Amino acid sequence: MRFLIIALICTLYAGCASTPKQAVSSVQIEEIKPRYIETEQFKRISEYLTGRENLGDRIVFRTNPKERSGFYFALILDTNVRKLPKGTVVVGEFYTKKSIDKQIHEFTLANKPVSTKEIFVGLTGEDWPEDSGAPSAWKFTLKDANGNILGNSQSYLWSL
Repeated sequence: MRFLIIALICTLYAGCASTPKQAVSSVQIEEIKPRYIETEQFKRISEYLTGRENLGDRIVFRTNPKERSGFYFALILDTNVRKLPKGTVVVGEFYTKKSIDKQIHEFTLANKPVSTKEIFVGLTGEDWPEDSGAPSAWKFTLKDANGNILGNSQSYLWSL
C-alpha cells in the first residue's frame, strides 16, 4: 500500500514538473494612471547608501534613461508581467505640446522581469521639459516578439 501511494505522489510531481508554463496570448490594460513624477520620488534609502537607483519591484521605462523627472503612465495589467512572453514590447504613442507630430517610443521587457502588474512608462528629458500639464492623447500597445498585439489601451482623445 505504501508503495502505491509513493508511486502516485511521484507521478503527480512528474506531471507537474513536465508541464511548461504557458505565456499569455492576450493581456488587458485595466487602467492607466498618468502623473508627473519628480526624481526624488524614485529615490530609496538604499540609493543614498550605494549611489545606484533601486527600482525594487517596479518596472520603469524612460524615454531618456538618464533623466528621472517627467510625465509617467502607470499601466495596470490584468496579469502578472512575468507571464508575458519573452521579448514583449511596450509601444507608447503620444501627442504632446512639444510637437504636433506623434511621438512613438518602444521598450522591451527584460527576460526575467520582477513580479508586478504595473509598468511605468515615462516621458523624460527633452521628451517632457514641462513640469505641469499632461499629454493631450496617448495610446499603449503590448506586442510579443513577433509583433502580434497582446493588448492595447488609449485615451479618449486618441479615438477622435
